[in-house]
Amino acid sequence: MNPLWNNLYDSFKDRRYGALFLSAFVVLLGLLILGIAICAILRELNLVEYFPKALPGIIILGLAWGFLKFRQARIRSRERPLRGSLSRDELRVARSKLMKDQSRNGL
Repeated sequence: MNPLWNNLYDSFKDRRYGALFLSAFVVLLGLLILGIAICAILRELNLVEYFPKALPGIIILGLAWGFLKFRQARIRSRERPLRGSLSRDELRVARSKLMKDQSRNGL
C-alpha cells in the first residue's frame, strides 16, 4: 500500500517545484492575514477573554470537518471511472476514423 504522502507528492516530483512553493506561500500568507483579521475582530468586539475558552471547540469542529473531507476524497479516489480516458494516439485514430467516415458518406 502506498503511503498517502507519496501520492500527494508524486505530481510535484521532479517538476513544478515553483507551483508547490507558490501554493504553500499563498496558503501561509492567507492564514496569516486571516489570523490578523480574527484578532482585530475579537479586539473590536471585546471578545478576547472568551476566545481561549471557545478555542478547543473550534479546533474539534475544524478537525472533524477536515477528517470528513479527507474521507470523502479517499472514497472518491478509489472509485474507478466507467471508462478510462483515451491516450493521444487513441484520440488521433478515433478522429481520423471519423473524418474518413464523413468523407465516405459525403457529409
